[in-house]
Amino acid sequence: MKFFKNKRLNRKVITMDRTRKLEIDLKRELGFIINNLIKDPRLGFVTITGLNLSPDFQYLDIYISIMGSPDEIQESLNTLKRGSGFIKKKLGQRIKLRTIPALRFQYDQSIDRGMKITEILETLKKNNQL
Repeated sequence: MKFFKNKRLNRKVITMDRTRKLEIDLKRELGFIINNLIKDPRLGFVTITGLNLSPDFQYLDIYISIMGSPDEIQESLNTLKRGSGFIKKKLGQRIKLRTIPALRFQYDQSIDRGMKITEILETLKKNNQL
């Protein structure tokens, strides 16, 4: 994001580059497709936590958070990888691009780490060590 000052209106204006705008649209559409159009019962509760679109628009890294046990997380991740063709097709119908990027699903462990840190802080607080 770039900031510049609009001299006529005397206020700051935020501009976003094309890649960032496209990432926002892709995140919204992918969330809709995954949560509403995929009817696979093996797919757990999936939240898209972030996207990273390559500069040449060939690859899209999708960072997801999945609620459940480690086995359920792995099953949901495998289900998404197997269904990437369907997701890519639906994405192409909803967003007009010359080529739809290859989808690469990555499990985002940041929420799990945050929960562990919170638990540690709570136990320290209980023991009056904090």
